[in-house]
Amino acid sequence: MSAGALGLAVGAGGQGMGRGTGERQSGLPWYRERHVGIEIGPTGANDRDRTFFSRASGRDWVEGLRRAGAEYGVVFMKDMEFAYYRSRVARPCPNMGSRDLLREVLDAARPHRLPMIAYCQVQYDESSWRAHPEWRMKSSDGADIPGRLCYNSGYIEFIESVLAEMMAYEIAGFHVDMLDYGFFPPVGCWCDSCRAAFRMTYGADLPPGVTWDEAWARMLQFRSDSSARFCKEVEAFVERTKPEISVDFNYHGYPPFNWHPGELPVQHAAIGDFVTAEGSPWVFGHNAPGLLVQFLQGAREDGLVQAVTSANVYTYHDFTVKPAAELTWEVLTCLAHGAQVTVVDKLYYDGALEPRVYETIGAAFAEGLAKREMFGHEPRPEVGLYYSSLSRDWWGRDDPPRYMRAFWGAHLAMAQAHIPTGVILDERIGAAALAPYPIVWLPGTAILTPREVEVFEAYVRQGGRLLITGITGVADQHGRLMDRSSAEPLIGGVLRSVEAERRDHYLRLDPHDAVAGLAGRLEAACELPRGWPMLCAGPMAVYEPTTAAGFGRLMFPYRSENNPWASHMSPGREAGPAMLVHPLGKGVVVTAPCSVDAACVSEYRMPEQRRLLRSVIRWLNPKPPVDIVAPPNVETVVTHDRTKNRLLVHFLAWSGAPTFSAAGFPEGRRVLPPMMEEPLIYPAEVRINTPARGVRLAGSSTNLTRSGTRVRFHSGSIHEVLVIGLP
Repeated sequence: MSAGALGLAVGAGGQGMGRGTGERQSGLPWYRERHVGIEIGPTGANDRDRTFFSRASGRDWVEGLRRAGAEYGVVFMKDMEFAYYRSRVARPCPNMGSRDLLREVLDAARPHRLPMIAYCQVQYDESSWRAHPEWRMKSSDGADIPGRLCYNSGYIEFIESVLAEMMAYEIAGFHVDMLDYGFFPPVGCWCDSCRAAFRMTYGADLPPGVTWDEAWARMLQFRSDSSARFCKEVEAFVERTKPEISVDFNYHGYPPFNWHPGELPVQHAAIGDFVTAEGSPWVFGHNAPGLLVQFLQGAREDGLVQAVTSANVYTYHDFTVKPAAELTWEVLTCLAHGAQVTVVDKLYYDGALEPRVYETIGAAFAEGLAKREMFGHEPRPEVGLYYSSLSRDWWGRDDPPRYMRAFWGAHLAMAQAHIPTGVILDERIGAAALAPYPIVWLPGTAILTPREVEVFEAYVRQGGRLLITGITGVADQHGRLMDRSSAEPLIGGVLRSVEAERRDHYLRLDPHDAVAGLAGRLEAACELPRGWPMLCAGPMAVYEPTTAAGFGRLMFPYRSENNPWASHMSPGREAGPAMLVHPLGKGVVVTAPCSVDAACVSEYRMPEQRRLLRSVIRWLNPKPPVDIVAPPNVETVVTHDRTKNRLLVHFLAWSGAPTFSAAGFPEGRRVLPPMMEEPLIYPAEVRINTPARGVRLAGSSTNLTRSGTRVRFHSGSIHEVLVIGLP
C-alpha cells in the first residue's frame, strides 16, 4: 500500500499524548504497565432499523471506563459490518450519520491520558465477503465458506487500508480479532490463490480434502503459515507506518481449540506485542483463567499475555451481570498468574451503557489495582505439563477432548492439590524448556517423536523426574497406533496392548503386595485405599516391565451381551501393572499407563483420582519451596518477587451455591456453571521448606500462626497473599 493511503482518513485531527497515547513517565508502552481495561463493543450489526447503535457516545464510553477504574479501553471501530469512525474504506454504520465515534472517544480520553485501543475484526467480515467474491475462502469442493476470507487473497490490502485510516488518529494500539479459519467444518482454503501458493511452496497440488496423510500434514502447516504470515504483514505494516502503536491478535492456539482454527500454539503466540486470548469460565470452566495464563506464558517467550473475560454470566450478549465476587475472583486470578486483564462489555442494542456493569467491574478492578505490587512477578512452578500440538492435530483430529482430556485433568488435579504448574509446548522442546521444572508430566501424549524422547531421556539422566500417564507414545506421527511405544526407553517396559477407544478401566493397589526398592517406596506413598478398584474413565496401555519395576494392577471391566449396562460394568480380569518405576541416570520415570488424569475431568470423577496423583507428585518432589494445604476450590499461585526478595503465595477462593438445571429427566445432569456471590471462609496451611526471614499476610487477616516451618491461617477474602521474606 502506498503512503498516500494515510490521506484517506477524514477528521482524524487531535493531538497525541506520547508513545501510543499511553506513555507514562516511565517511558514504557501502555501494555507493560497497565493491568486492567475494558473492551466496549456493539451487540449485533444492523442497518434495518434506526435503533441500532443510535445512542452510542464516545463521551459516555470514556465515563464508563473511568467509573470502573479501567487503565485502558479497547473500542470497536470496525466489526463484521461497519466502521464506527469516519471511514472511506470500510462501510460506515448508517445510524451514526456523520458522527465519528473514534474522534469522540479520543477527545474524551485525552484529558485523562487514557490509552485507547482500536478493535478491528478480520474473519466473519460479512460486508467484505458480500462485496468481494474473489476474497472468499473455499472448501475442498470449491464452495464458498460463509463469512470467511482467504489469508492469501487481496483482503490483506483492504485491512491495511482500514488500519491506515485509524493510524491517523492518536490511538495507542490495535486489537485485531478473529484470525482463524473457523472453529468447525467446512474448513479452508482451496481457492485459486491458495492452490497457487501451495504449489509454489511444496511443488505439489493441494490434497483433495482432509486426507490425514503426508499431504494433509503439509496442508496443516500451510494453513498455519498462511494465517501467521497475514498477521506478520499486518504487524509490519503498522510498524512501518506508526511504530509507537501496539498490535495484538486474538489467539486460538490454546485448548480446547484444535486444528480447525489453523493456529499453532507457539507460532501464533509469538506474533504481536503481546498475546491475547479469552478464558471465560462460562464456556471453558472455572479452572480456565489460571490455565489460560499458564498456557500463554508457556507459548510466548517474553511472557507478555492478556487474558480476556466478560462481565456477563453465560455469553457475551446475554445482558446479565456477574456478581462482583465472581468477577473479582476471575480478574485477580489472572493478575496473580501474571496477565493483563481485559473485561468485555457488550452494549445495549442502541449503544447505551448498562451502568451496573461498570460498578461491578469497578469493584473487581479496585482490589486488583490496590494490590498492584503483588502482581507481575516470576512464576515458581513445580510441575511442567507437556502439551503436544502434534497429538492435538493427529490424535485428537476432529475430537479435541480425545487428546485434551488428559491435559485438562492433569492441570485440574494439580490446581486442586495446590501444586504450581507451568506449560511446556512441543514447539519449544529442548533442555532449556525443561530445566525450570523439578517434574515434567506427559499427560496422554499419544504421539512422541524420537527427538522428544531423546530430550526427555537427557532431562531424566541429568536428575529430572518424569511422570508419564495414559497412552503416551503409542501412535506414530500420523496418529496411527503402533505395535511398540516410542516411550518404551523412558518407561522401561514393553507395550503389550493399547485400549485406545475403551471408555473405562480400573486401578487397584493390593494390600499384600511385596514391592521392594524404589517402586516399593512409591507404592507405600500412594494415597489410595488398598484393595479398592478405582474407576478411571478413558483409554489405557498395558506394559510388561523390563528395566522398570511395576506394582498394582490395571483391570479390564466386565463386558457382557444382552445387558443394558454392558458399557458400565465392574472390574474383571487383570491387564498389567498400574504403575512402573524406572530409575534412569540421576533421575526417575514414573508411568501410570491409565487415564487417572483424564478421569479427573470425566463424567466419573472422584477425589481419589486427584489424591493419588498428588501423592505421586509429592513422592517425586517431597520438599518444594512451599507445600500448601487448602480446600480444592482455592487456587494457589506461587511467584518470586526478586526486587524485594520474597515469595508470594496467592490464595484465590472460589465458592458457589449448589446448582440446578430446569430440565426433564435425564437431562438434569447438564447443569449450568454456578455463580459466586460471596467470599468463602476457609483454613489454609503452608509448610515452608526454604529459609525464611519473616512471614506475613498481605491482607487484613490477623489470625496467622507459625510453628516451626508451618504457617496456618483462616481467610475470608477472595484473594489472600502469604508473603515469605527470603534471606
